[in-house]
Amino acid sequence: MGMPSFNVSRFPLTLSLLSFLSLNIEAAPEYRYHFCSNETTFTPNSTYQSNFNHLLSSLSSNSMRESGFYNTTVGQTPETTVYGLFFCRGDLTTDECQDCVSTAIKEVEQYCPVEKVAVIWYSECVLRYSNKSFFSTMDEHPSVSLYNIQNTTEQDRFFLLLGASMNEIGVKASTAPPGSKKFATKEANFSELQTTYSLVQCDPLLSSSDCSRCFVNLISYLLSCCAGKQGGNVLNPSCYIRYEIYPFYRVQSTPSSAPESVLVAPPPPNIVTTRKDSLAVDFKGKINGSWYVTFLLSKWVFSGGFNGSSYVIFLSSM
Repeated sequence: MGMPSFNVSRFPLTLSLLSFLSLNIEAAPEYRYHFCSNETTFTPNSTYQSNFNHLLSSLSSNSMRESGFYNTTVGQTPETTVYGLFFCRGDLTTDECQDCVSTAIKEVEQYCPVEKVAVIWYSECVLRYSNKSFFSTMDEHPSVSLYNIQNTTEQDRFFLLLGASMNEIGVKASTAPPGSKKFATKEANFSELQTTYSLVQCDPLLSSSDCSRCFVNLISYLLSCCAGKQGGNVLNPSCYIRYEIYPFYRVQSTPSSAPESVLVAPPPPNIVTTRKDSLAVDFKGKINGSWYVTFLLSKWVFSGGFNGSSYVIFLSSM
C-alpha cells in the first residue's frame, strides 16, 4: 500500500519525554506521531463514512483481546470497503491495550477527519486504516525517526552496544512462533550507572522474513540518525524500534553485558537530515500544558523540546 502524500502542517506534534524510574501504568498513552494521506478523502454522511465508523467501532470492541491485536474489513463494494487494524505493545495488559486503542481512535478522528488512509503511533499501540488492503504486507512508508539531542558518553562503545542489542531482539521477535507477538526487549549495562533499554515490534500479520526485513531497515535508520544519542525511535506502519536510557516498558530481566560482536546493516542512502529548499515556519506554543521550544515545519524535518528534553524528528523521503 502506498501512502505518498501527507498533511502534516495542521496538527500539534506532541512527544511525552518523561523519564520514569518505573512504568506508570495509569499514565495516558504516549503519543508519538501520526500521518494522514491527503490524496484520498471521503464525503461526510456517505456509505464510506458509515463503513469507516463501523470499522473503528469494531476495532474498539475488540481491543481487550489477549493477543493485543485485531484486524477487520468493512464494506460491500471495493469503492466503499475499509481495512483496519491495531496492535498493542507486547508487554501491555488488556486494559492498557484498550485504553491506547480508544485514545488512538478518538485522536485519529480529530487529526484525520475525512482522510481514507491514516496511521497513528503511540508508545503503547499502533492503529492504521486504509481504503486498500495492507494486511500481511510490509509498508516502509511513511517512516519517522525521532532522537533525543542529548549525547551519550563513549559514543563508539554505545553504538556497538545498541547495534548488538537491536540485532539480537530483531531476530528474536521476527522468528517468534506463528500466532505469537512479534515483540522483544533487551536491557544491557553500558556502565555501572547506566543501562540501555531496547524494544522492537512488528505487525503480527507479517511473515518472519518481512518482519526481519522491516527491522533491518529501521535499525539502519536508527544507527544512522541516532548513534550516540540518549534515545531514539524509528517508526513505520509495519514495525517500530526504540531505545532509551530509562525504562519505557515493563522490565522482566536483569540487564546483561554487551555482546562481543555486532553485525549492523549499512545505513540506507535515502536518510533525510536536511532540505535546503524546503519552506519552513517557526512557531512556539504550549501543548497539553507542556512548553515546547520551536518546531521547524517543513517537508522534511521537525525539531523541538518537551519538559526540558529536546527531540529531533526526521521524515523519510516519500
